[in-house]
Amino acid sequence: MDVQAQTTKPTDLTDFIAKLFAKNGPDEGEYQLIFDLVDQIKSEDIELFRSAMKPILNPSTIIGFSFTKPFGYNGDFFIIEKIYQQYINPNEKYYKWDKYFHTFPAAIAVINRKTLAIDIFEKLLAKSMGLEQNVMILGSGPVSETFEFFQRNPDNKIAFDMLDLDNRAIAYAKNKNKEYLKSMTFMNKNVIRHTPDKKYDLIWSAGLFDYFKGKHFVYLLKKYYEFLKDDGELIIGNFNSENPSRRIMEILGDWFLYHRSEDELKKFAIQAGIPESKIEVFREPLGINLFLRVKK
Repeated sequence: MDVQAQTTKPTDLTDFIAKLFAKNGPDEGEYQLIFDLVDQIKSEDIELFRSAMKPILNPSTIIGFSFTKPFGYNGDFFIIEKIYQQYINPNEKYYKWDKYFHTFPAAIAVINRKTLAIDIFEKLLAKSMGLEQNVMILGSGPVSETFEFFQRNPDNKIAFDMLDLDNRAIAYAKNKNKEYLKSMTFMNKNVIRHTPDKKYDLIWSAGLFDYFKGKHFVYLLKKYYEFLKDDGELIIGNFNSENPSRRIMEILGDWFLYHRSEDELKKFAIQAGIPESKIEVFREPLGINLFLRVKK
């Protein structure tokens, strides 16, 4: 199929989409074609494309859940949990579309960052020498990474403070982690307004800072850096500017983030007054999620 022909003729594009819906969604051999089509859609054709995709742009699909924002914002705890669990709607009208969503590089990167978080918690545990460690998670969401950490390490002395603005996220996380609540404190707080009452060995935030403008990013980095213990570290996730899923997330999911490069993240840390020797940027395996690490 000629991709260029599809993208230069919107009527052909809608015909192609109609054929996809006739068989309840794409097959694996069509996944890359859809990515390519979306990447080449002109701005003036976005609404036409969304209109053609309307049958799945509802909360019954993961991408539709993002588009409709039933909780009022993108990247809510429920959609992140669906990504973590690789949930697929069993309804035949939506099954293929959810299966396709889980092949998005960005979705795979989100799962990778959960795995990375568990690894970071376990490394903190290994160096703790049996002493209590204090961790704060900013924008804690479904708290699946901590749940899996405790499943693998049920007896440990890491105490987690969970900060989230959405009470629904907190209720969900408490229920999911009900076996481990003795090691968790949940706070329904705004990260901008909250001021911690203690210092931490680790402050972690995987998917919050790429919703903030640069000035807010720097402000929060500077603020929370002051609440690290000596030798503590603050790790902030941010989607890479080279995210191959960006266009389909924005067009089909109405999901917009501040994508950033390694250099931009390092620059923010310097602007926050952190010495260059204390700044590092690393990646999850796909390189789609970057992580700014600053040490005290």
